[in-house]
Amino acid sequence: MNYLFFDIECANCFGGHGKICSFGYVLADGNFNIIEQKDILINPKSKFHLTRGDGEGIELGYPKEEFTKSPAFDFYYDRIKELLEDKNVTIFGHSVINDINFLLSECDRYRKQYFTFNAYDTQMLHRAIMPESKDNGLGKICAAFGISVENLHRSDYDAYLTMSVAKKMCESRGASLDALIEEFPNCYYSVDEGKVVNHNVTVSSYKKLAEYARYVKTDRSLLKTSKVKNKTLSFSCDFEQDKFKQALFLVNTLRRQGANYTCKLSKMQYFLEYGNECKRTQNVRELGENTIKTVTEDELLELLGVDRDLYEGVKTWSNGRIRSYGIPRSKRRAPSKDVHK
Repeated sequence: MNYLFFDIECANCFGGHGKICSFGYVLADGNFNIIEQKDILINPKSKFHLTRGDGEGIELGYPKEEFTKSPAFDFYYDRIKELLEDKNVTIFGHSVINDINFLLSECDRYRKQYFTFNAYDTQMLHRAIMPESKDNGLGKICAAFGISVENLHRSDYDAYLTMSVAKKMCESRGASLDALIEEFPNCYYSVDEGKVVNHNVTVSSYKKLAEYARYVKTDRSLLKTSKVKNKTLSFSCDFEQDKFKQALFLVNTLRRQGANYTCKLSKMQYFLEYGNECKRTQNVRELGENTIKTVTEDELLELLGVDRDLYEGVKTWSNGRIRSYGIPRSKRRAPSKDVHK
C-alpha cells in the first residue's frame, strides 16, 4: 500500500467557494520513499485575492502568470480523480477538510461528478497523539518536530511537509503509518456523492471508554465462569456513540470478567457490529471472520451472561452508577476527569 499526501492552494474563496490554482501531491511507499512529487498548476479562471481575515497576505510559490497560462480545473479533473480514487493508496492531508471543500466547490463550478475517497487528517492525528500541544498548524508542527520549512503555500511542498510530519509522528510512536491509523482509526473524512462525514467525532467516546477500562479491575470471583477471560473485544463506532451508557456498562462487565477493551485491530478477537459501516467495521470485515469473530448485541450479552432487561435498564442509569456497578465500594476510586464529561 502506498500513501498519497496532497495539498491545494486557491486564488480566492469569494462566496465561500475556493478557486483552485494548484493541486500538489507526494506519492510515497510504506517507508516514506518518494515515488512521485508534482505540483499541478491550474488556471483559477478568477482573480487572485490572497489576503486573509487578519489582513496578512500569503505568497504563492509561483508568479500569477504561471497559473493563468495553465489549463483550468476541468482539464485536470480526470487526473485528480485518478489520484484520489486509486484503491491502492491511502490518502492524507493536513486540515484536509479545507481541501475537500475546495474540490467540491470546483466540481460544482465545472459541473463535474464529485470524487469519492477517504482522507486521513494529519492534524487530527497530531491532536490525538500529542493532545498537550496547542499548535496544530502545519508550519508550527514542523517547527516543533525540527522540520525545515522553506516554501509554504507551494502545494507539492506542503504535501511533502505533511508527509514529513506523518513520518515524525510514526517515529515518535515507534510505529508504522498503518499502525498509527489503526490506533486512531477515526481521524479521517469520507467523501461520497458530495456528502462529507467527519469520522473523528466518535473519538471522544472511545477515549472515555478506554480510560474507564484502565480503571476497572478484574473480579477474581467471576473468572471461573467467564467465557471471555483473556479475550479482547471492541465495538463499532456507531455503538459507542449511540449507546454510550450501554457501552460503558459492557466495558465494566468485560473487565470484571477478565477481558480487555481495545480498538487496535491487531489485538481484537471479538467485535460488536452495530449501525453504519464505520472504518473500524470495514477493517474488521477485511480481515474476515476467521481472524476476528463478529457478534450481535444479543450474542455478546449471552457470552457475558448479562440479563437483557438489566441491559436495557442501563439506559436510565447515571454514568456514576454504571461505573461503580459490581465494584465493591472499598475498591472504587475516581477515574480521570475525562471520563465524567
